[in-house]
Amino acid sequence: MKKAMLATLILTTTSSFGTMAFAQKENADVGKLEFEVHCAVCHGMDATGNGPYLSSLKVAPPDLTLIAKNNAGVFPADHIIDVIDGRAQVTSHGSRDMPIWGDRYAISAAEHFAGSPYDQEAYIRGRVLILVDYLRRIQQK
Repeated sequence: MKKAMLATLILTTTSSFGTMAFAQKENADVGKLEFEVHCAVCHGMDATGNGPYLSSLKVAPPDLTLIAKNNAGVFPADHIIDVIDGRAQVTSHGSRDMPIWGDRYAISAAEHFAGSPYDQEAYIRGRVLILVDYLRRIQQK
């Protein structure tokens, strides 16, 4: 009897912890996480251009919370997508010979889907759109 109760307690507790962990992942801001991993080193955790690499850069990164404000109140999502995926040339992001974003996402996709068929362009596009959505949400009014 005690073994059955102990087993039930362990199962219930394990299920509860699993559910809580899943719920926390569900509520995670994936766009913010994407920004923190790939952009914050230059643009800062608050996206205002004060990242830890600031002193090492030739050109200070812009305040990404002012994109819409500096564009007559409109967030130019298409242009931001082009900047992130490397179609729009940004001097501080490096030359086209060594694109900083497109290749990084392609390598990530290859590692993530190792050995499985996947649509690399769709994967990269999804990652970029998640990041652009986050940038849109943090714009100053």
